[in-house]
Amino acid sequence: MSTHQHQKLARVLYRSLLRVSRKGNHPEVFGKYGKQAKEYPLPHTASEVRAILRGGFRMGKTSRAIDVAKIDTTDRQSKHDAIKEAFEILRHSNEMSSILLPQKDDLPSALPIFEYTDAGVLMEEEIQFNFFEPRYRFLAQEALSRDGTFILGQKHSSSLVKIVEHMFLPNGNIAVRCIGGPRIKVLRREKVNVGEDNVLAQATKFDIEFDDFDEESQQNLFAMRLRCLELMKCVYPKTNITSMGLPPIDPERFSFWALRFTLSQSDPASRQRWLACLSTNMRLQHVIEFFENFQEVLNSDPKDES
Repeated sequence: MSTHQHQKLARVLYRSLLRVSRKGNHPEVFGKYGKQAKEYPLPHTASEVRAILRGGFRMGKTSRAIDVAKIDTTDRQSKHDAIKEAFEILRHSNEMSSILLPQKDDLPSALPIFEYTDAGVLMEEEIQFNFFEPRYRFLAQEALSRDGTFILGQKHSSSLVKIVEHMFLPNGNIAVRCIGGPRIKVLRREKVNVGEDNVLAQATKFDIEFDDFDEESQQNLFAMRLRCLELMKCVYPKTNITSMGLPPIDPERFSFWALRFTLSQSDPASRQRWLACLSTNMRLQHVIEFFENFQEVLNSDPKDES
């Protein structure tokens, strides 16, 4: 492949990543690869995300893969590895986009529901299940036969999750690894008989659930988002922050991203409570207070405690 062809390929990959991130408005779709933008300031706007992409393709800082056009034409193995990684980034971003930014019309008309109150999965988080009940083995097979999505019915809320990896075990169980998507409001549910004495609930009418806020409060939420990041940078190294990918630009999505730094995996009750909360302001305020208190502890003089 000639240098010209590599440059053309780099442009195609850049435009594809720009498209899948909705012109930079949703950097969270880059997922684990977002941490490779550590050479750049944390983005606060879509234009700053686009600048990271442009700079990465031009200078190779966003990812080794994005530097496809600059690899010496005699180093064929390096080219091959770079191209392979670039397409893996694009594949991963497309998958994350389908999970985090689903279009309702693209989802199945009915979604099976896994009633499980011992978890509270936030957007972008991974969760694993070992389905052993016949009705939930049916759920997994039904989801896998379509797009992999089902609803995780938690105590106070419901979330869309997608199976990204699965394994059929020798004992008949189905092990799955899932990634959490947006909250779902189940408007109508029905019971489906999936075998002798096995009934599975499914949502036959549902909506993707969002917080309510007006344009004026939106500006305040962006300011709160900025405050959250400033506090986080005082507590964590930047690499720790980007270990969860680039922070979302949208304040509502950002609030769930930031909550992951404050909530324990072993505290499903708190997680479910925040998932049920329909106020971006309250979630951001919780994160701000958490890190303000944390910073106060870090800066406290041990002599004051004696």
